[in-house]
Amino acid sequence: MRARRLAALALLVAAGPAAGCLKRSAVARTYILDPLPDAAAGTPPPAPVALVGVERVDVPDWLDRPQVTGRSANGEVVADEFSRWGEPLPRGVQRVVAESLVALLPDRRVVSAPFSPRDAVDHFVHISVVEAARQADGSVLLECRWTVLARDGSVLARRRSSYRASPTAPGPAGAVAGLNEALRRNPGNSKIEALLRTVGDQDLVRIDGEPAAFQIPVGQVLSQG
Repeated sequence: MRARRLAALALLVAAGPAAGCLKRSAVARTYILDPLPDAAAGTPPPAPVALVGVERVDVPDWLDRPQVTGRSANGEVVADEFSRWGEPLPRGVQRVVAESLVALLPDRRVVSAPFSPRDAVDHFVHISVVEAARQADGSVLLECRWTVLARDGSVLARRRSSYRASPTAPGPAGAVAGLNEALRRNPGNSKIEALLRTVGDQDLVRIDGEPAAFQIPVGQVLSQG
């Protein structure tokens, strides 16, 4: 009997390190999105000429989950249980857009919703994400609709933009790197920047490189795609 007990104890001791290794290998990895680098770091920003507010970002339910999510060849949604976002994806996209606008528009002050009652926002940016996931071919596709609104809620511009990144890293790390690239290089960024540089207190704005003779009254809805 004593020999059996000693043998069982020896098995438990031997299995202990292996069980610990198995437990450690199942720990989930956590990822966050990164904004554009601040090219003017170290230099004092100019006095802000306007206040830009980035509203909460809309994300489809199938993407709004803790796991990093992709698509399979047959359209199946694939969620990686061991690769998770360090913050809700809508909040991460909102943060990256806001911080990227800070880098692109140093003469604007940028704030994110929820806004303080003290913030008299001049222009609002609203983004609805349509797609933001790794595809079956390995690329990462970002499609979104964005709207810029005046202080009174009238629409200055409404556009749809897309960007497809081709990350080299496999797995969820590549998916996150691709989404970072897509957020940074999405053509919507430059359009938002260009619009916010042209609008002010004037009653007319020019957008998307149209001739000076073609000016658009503030509040008119612009649609594309």
